[in-house]
Amino acid sequence: MGNDPKTSVLNKWNQVHGASNVFVTDGACMTSAACVNPSLTYMALTARAADFAAKELNKGNL
Repeated sequence: MGNDPKTSVLNKWNQVHGASNVFVTDGACMTSAACVNPSLTYMALTARAADFAAKELNKGNL
């Protein structure tokens, strides 16, 4: 995740830079997993991306 499409695939909302209607969530947005259970982090990232997508959809931006 990052602000620059040249150095990152996703923006801060887990949205693909090149396709505004594609969101990458769950563990796929992370480069690696630690030795602890990352399930709550995955759930939080997914909930955050879904909330943003719903708001943008209601605004007509998606």
